[in-house]
Amino acid sequence: MGPDPKQQKISKDTRGIILEIDWKTLPSLASLRAFELTARRGNFASAARDLNVTHAAIAQRVRSLEAEVGVPLARRSGRTVVLTEAGARLAQHLNEGFGTIAAGIRELQDDQSKIPLQIAATMYISQAVILPKLHEFWQLHPAIQVSVMPSQNVVDIVALGFDLAIRATPNERNWAGLDAELLLESELIAVGAPSLVGDDITSLHHLPWIWSPGMQYEEDAMKALGLDPQRLRNVDVGAPFLQLSLARQGLGLWLTAEVLVRDDLASGDLRRVPVPSPFSMKYYAATPVGPVRPHARTFINWLKAALTKQE
Repeated sequence: MGPDPKQQKISKDTRGIILEIDWKTLPSLASLRAFELTARRGNFASAARDLNVTHAAIAQRVRSLEAEVGVPLARRSGRTVVLTEAGARLAQHLNEGFGTIAAGIRELQDDQSKIPLQIAATMYISQAVILPKLHEFWQLHPAIQVSVMPSQNVVDIVALGFDLAIRATPNERNWAGLDAELLLESELIAVGAPSLVGDDITSLHHLPWIWSPGMQYEEDAMKALGLDPQRLRNVDVGAPFLQLSLARQGLGLWLTAEVLVRDDLASGDLRRVPVPSPFSMKYYAATPVGPVRPHARTFINWLKAALTKQE
């Protein structure tokens, strides 16, 4: 007598992994899950609570499973459910199968949790916000390893395998292949050391300024303040990441996002120049399109809260 043509075809590779399952011959996973829980809990009510569905829905799924396999699996006995012999065997197989699935998912998540969180960020947001506050993040999440790459250049985080990038733009974001979540909008302000920004400051035209020639948004901001970048004395050392240090030393006034100098303003190392803000900078958490690693989501939520708390 030949094999039953309805029997599902299963083959395994050298590692014992099932390569082919005829899913059309299997009952619905919802029915299998409902029966496995009912068998383990001993009644429909407890299984219903675990799945957050009604008692009747669980009973209907179990009856549907019995109809699909053509075998009685359970019968009611008062408020409990008693398994038939066939039901007990199926429950054992399901428990082992679902247990293997759960263990595989936990293993996958554990492996992912050991991979450091890779973050690309602007030089200033790294120096002014992330690195000074990283100890606070680790107090809350000591098991999450964090690797930060500060850079003035926009890097391809997808190609480099980064989890997220913290990016700043005065305009609407438009980054192909990335999802972006707004973290903070911070006004652009002019600041300088107390030696330059006194109580009697009157003219901005005769003071030195710090900016990167060719940086369009900086020059646009200066023009919005009524300044002509071509006529101003520029203190430029060719290294944008040193601009904050130059401003602290009193070498020039500097246009920057308020979030980057909050601590300096609070300590008095820098003062705000009493002029209106020309526009604002928007800070985004950019992630590759698709699912976001749990550690990346945790960091994004923490950073958003930390930035909001500072306001």
